[in-house]
Amino acid sequence: MIEPALLRPVAEVLKLFGNNGTLIVKFRPHVLACFNQTEPVFALMDGIPVPFFIASFEAKGHDRARILFDSIHREEHALELVGKTLLQQESEPMANKRNQQRLEDPNKWIGFTASDEKLGQLGSVDAFMNWPKNPCLSIRPNKGTASFLVPFQQALIQDIDLKSKHINLILPEGLAEVNG
Repeated sequence: MIEPALLRPVAEVLKLFGNNGTLIVKFRPHVLACFNQTEPVFALMDGIPVPFFIASFEAKGHDRARILFDSIHREEHALELVGKTLLQQESEPMANKRNQQRLEDPNKWIGFTASDEKLGQLGSVDAFMNWPKNPCLSIRPNKGTASFLVPFQQALIQDIDLKSKHINLILPEGLAEVNG
């Protein structure tokens, strides 16, 4: 079962269309243009996300569509969805973009301790450079040598512990020695 927290709202079911279970759906702003018809949508039924696969999809304007789900062919079953919010699992690029935006708060990371899985403790974050498309952490080693920059990208972050203010990184070989 998919966790409801991994789903984002994409549309509201407005009403029935015809008597074969087709529904009129209103999408949230800018969602219809990037909506993935091959992935299931979910509706919460008694708090549980229930998947529905799309059998027929016809966009109507910039924010509405007629949808027939492969498991609903009768009016009484379709009526159960009227008024419900449809959810869809967030695509990786959108999830990564949203996570990256959360990570790029410039003042949040100063004072964090940074370590690498192979090198151990690297030092502490003394600055955050929020450069477009390449945010970087400036890490001042404990040994007193010059700070070095680490791209602040999800691919290099193993995990972040906000409570203990610690960032575990997976650095490419030699990156910590570039400026040292």
